[in-house]
Amino acid sequence: MGANLRGAFDAANAVAALGSNNKYFDIPQSVSSIFTGQESLLDELASFMFCSIPEIPASKHEFRHAQKRFVIYGLGGSGKTQFCCKFAQDNRQRFWGVFWIDGSSEIRAEQTFSWIAKTAGREPNDRAAKKLESFFPEGERGHILITTRNPLHKIHGTIGEGFFNFGQWDPVAARALLLKASNEPQLWGPSVLDLATKITKALGYLPLAVIVAGRTILKGLCTLRDYLNFYESNWKRVRQRAHRRKSDSSVQIEADPQFTIYVSCDVMYQSLQNEHSQAASDAIELLNVFSFLHRESISVKLLLQGATNPKVEQEHGKKTHRRPPKTWQEWFEPALLMLYQMLKPEPPRPILLDVLRVIEGTDEVFDVYRLREALAELSQRSLIMYRAEKDSYSIHPIVHTWVRERPEMKTADQAIWCRAAATIISQSILLPPLATSAADDDFRRELLPHLLSIRTYEQEIRHQFDRNKAERRRVVPFFQPTPSMNRAAALSMAKYSLVFTQCGLFEDALKVQLAAYEFLHGLLGPGHISSIRIMLALAGTYGHLGQGTQAADLQEEALKNSTESLGNAHPDTLRIMDSLGVSRWMQARFEEATNLHGTAIDGLTLALGSAHEDTLRAKDHLGRVESKYLRHERARELHACAAEGLKATLGEEHLDTLIAMENLAMTYLELGNPSNLALAQIIEEKVLAARTAKLGGEHFYTLWSTLNLARIRASRGDVAEAEAAIRAGLLIAYRNLGADHIGVLNGRTYLGWVQHLAGQTRTAIDELRDVIARQAKLPTAIRGTHPDRSMAMFILADCYQTVGRFDDGIALCAEAIKGIRDIGGQHHPFIGKLEEKVRDLSRERERVLTSVRLPYRGHN
Repeated sequence: MGANLRGAFDAANAVAALGSNNKYFDIPQSVSSIFTGQESLLDELASFMFCSIPEIPASKHEFRHAQKRFVIYGLGGSGKTQFCCKFAQDNRQRFWGVFWIDGSSEIRAEQTFSWIAKTAGREPNDRAAKKLESFFPEGERGHILITTRNPLHKIHGTIGEGFFNFGQWDPVAARALLLKASNEPQLWGPSVLDLATKITKALGYLPLAVIVAGRTILKGLCTLRDYLNFYESNWKRVRQRAHRRKSDSSVQIEADPQFTIYVSCDVMYQSLQNEHSQAASDAIELLNVFSFLHRESISVKLLLQGATNPKVEQEHGKKTHRRPPKTWQEWFEPALLMLYQMLKPEPPRPILLDVLRVIEGTDEVFDVYRLREALAELSQRSLIMYRAEKDSYSIHPIVHTWVRERPEMKTADQAIWCRAAATIISQSILLPPLATSAADDDFRRELLPHLLSIRTYEQEIRHQFDRNKAERRRVVPFFQPTPSMNRAAALSMAKYSLVFTQCGLFEDALKVQLAAYEFLHGLLGPGHISSIRIMLALAGTYGHLGQGTQAADLQEEALKNSTESLGNAHPDTLRIMDSLGVSRWMQARFEEATNLHGTAIDGLTLALGSAHEDTLRAKDHLGRVESKYLRHERARELHACAAEGLKATLGEEHLDTLIAMENLAMTYLELGNPSNLALAQIIEEKVLAARTAKLGGEHFYTLWSTLNLARIRASRGDVAEAEAAIRAGLLIAYRNLGADHIGVLNGRTYLGWVQHLAGQTRTAIDELRDVIARQAKLPTAIRGTHPDRSMAMFILADCYQTVGRFDDGIALCAEAIKGIRDIGGQHHPFIGKLEEKVRDLSRERERVLTSVRLPYRGHN
């Protein structure tokens, strides 16, 4: 519609409004004097309501000339009714009558309809109304606003987009509302705005909760600065009062201002309890579990995998056969385990919701429709919110807290629902060799917020149990509820450690792996496949933490046990052999690493094929050893083969594919010349972009890519950009990994190199000297020698040459050569580079000394 035509319609409507007289005006509540925000939505709704030409195409609805209806939906307390009252008040003179219908029940709706009819001098109709649309007046006239918690009702809107979703308020408007409600003096400063932002965020920007917070501050019960502490502690007081009221009816909780926030939640919860249907019962259980997960991104995939994965694991277990026992000990260990399980009290079964349960050992198919019906029950009450683009749900912070902390939820109940949440998370995770795709890795990383949430609430519940136990000991001295470790708990810990590892939280992974390892090793023995696998996971974590010696020791023990238990040709044994090769590479024991990788590649090729992901990983690992021997063309062939094969097998963005691609890029860097450097930069930029998107900017692998890309850019002349990138990465690495982590020291080595290239040689010398001193103390250093330290010493020697400290450079190279030979690298090619540097330094020193000794001959 053209601007002139629209203006004519607006002018005509304005003139008509001036001539109208409002006779009836009945709204459910007065407009608050501190009404704040939503001004743009009020203007938008007015444009929909009072424009004579429909804003929507005819295809969106079955009719163009219809009642003008608009739906506002959202959680109770989100400001829906206040918004409509404000709209009615602002546009009162446009209508002969403004009425509201209480649709909370059919009886109340009929009562308000009757009152309207009598007010207008009409006889009320006796019509039954089972559905919302039955309440709409007949015909095509009328302007109707609908407020509801049920998002399904948005289909009744006929103008504009048809609805507004009040799921979350504008943060700026919520902040202003809080400060107005608390009567905070105007000209709000940065500190006041920051405090208000933190409070409103914690309250999920819910207007009702924000207003209650403001009134609480206004009454002097707390200040803006300590409101959040008051909010947390006051809810605990509400719980305590509710429990005391069971024995003392004089105790009041309804008068507590915070209690009013949760009334709407409680109404919805009670409506579920009163339904007495399977869907409602399932919905209540899901809501209880959701309150212990993180409130965002509760995906349907998480729930489905939590229900169906146990059957997948069971089927996989049937296909996995262990070699028949040969020794008496191998015969005896299973019998001992069986006796232990018979004598030990049976641990409690994992708590799983009925709606997610599939009967083990049957062909029963999981009932996904039952799950969807239960989720719909919650969504229709706005207790959870659906995100169609991700097929996931979120829960408002107020609802999240209320469900978990409501007075009826005892500490024992909290423990049950928290354990049920942990069961879902655990069962949704499959351990390798199952679920190894890039999508599986992404899914596991998305579980981290839920896992951290559960861990936090478990600690709170444990502390509450301890407090309860201390109180009960006076009455029941034998009450000692202590959790016990069992195989299911150890399996869950192994799964959690996989999530922690893939998210770069190696210290967290180490804690749970150690607990699982100690239990499984003691219960099942070192040769059991479960013991071997947790041992390998623990070794991998030690490797990421820079503790290569501990990693290698565990892998060596695992290889011995696997060879005895499964045989030396079993794929699991060959995978362990390859992992040990990686540790030997980190320890600079390159000859051993070469033999281990070579044997693993040959065995895996026979057992699984040359295109299998495990074979390709082993080739990639061997390529890194070849690079240490300066056989860069051979390394390039291995890395290229691994990268292309893993792309085809796992996908281009799988973490293992990205590792192979990065190794290929660094080989091109070592090969040098402009074309290879250009290729290296193209590949590394792809790797960095993929890791940043998948892992975030602070993950260890992302930081490693940042460093490698900086090295490539510096080699191509972009020295200033490279230095800035390394410094930014080191700031994060210091915070996340510590000053003495092998990765941090490696980053500082190349920072010194880049500074040297930039002409800041004396600064580089100071940097490199500190790095070398720290590298001598690394856990993977052997008698003070480490491969990374040898490289740092080579770069420092080059710096010494630039500033004329030739003797220092020669001494440093001699120390590096001796160190490499002491750890068994007598024929390592890097010794040749160091010896060439010594000759170069000697020649340069001699040249300088000769120029100084030359006599002054004067002019002829």
